[in-house]
Amino acid sequence: MRTAADFNQFYEVADPWKIGQASFRDRVYRRLLRGMVHGRTVLELGCGEGHLTEVVFDEARTVTGIDISNVAIERAKARNLSNARFENSDFLRTSFEGYDLIVALECIYYLSPDEQEEFFAKIVREHTGRLILSAPIIGENKFRRYFTHDQLIATFARHGMTVAKFHNLNISRRDLPTTAAAIAVRIAPALLDWMPEPLIYQRLYMIRIM
Repeated sequence: MRTAADFNQFYEVADPWKIGQASFRDRVYRRLLRGMVHGRTVLELGCGEGHLTEVVFDEARTVTGIDISNVAIERAKARNLSNARFENSDFLRTSFEGYDLIVALECIYYLSPDEQEEFFAKIVREHTGRLILSAPIIGENKFRRYFTHDQLIATFARHGMTVAKFHNLNISRRDLPTTAAAIAVRIAPALLDWMPEPLIYQRLYMIRIM
């Protein structure tokens, strides 16, 4: 797992991953999640500077945003969101009890394999309700080890989790055909779920925890 110091170094510049500029990603998340979070209590893991808290979870009853970087958390607090509070914490040490939804968007792959197992076991122990998780499903590339769809499904099953549904989030651009597919889904985002798995970079999983 990357440390707080690692992430604070990333956050020496504001919005280091250009999350605030990912307008298409925001549109897709809003289309898929706003109905699920409306009026509910949400724990957002790896909330960063609070961008998704503001643009996707604005209709939640309450949001608790957790991030290991105190620099990111201070920027999130500066947004002064009426339905949100932010805590500087390692989410493996944070209680998962008492929320309708736990949301982990684009953050679980920062955990080591052992920490990932610890995370899922902790979810099952402490949470009853829904887990919403997004992650790359491309396997490995030159930057890091990610997941595959089959690996994630096997992990969920091993921990007794039930996948209610999943959705494609974006296209893995590699060549002219995949770039054309990425342009097409920007025009009509509903086309994303019709795209074959080899074209997909990230998926969103909606999981039931009993």
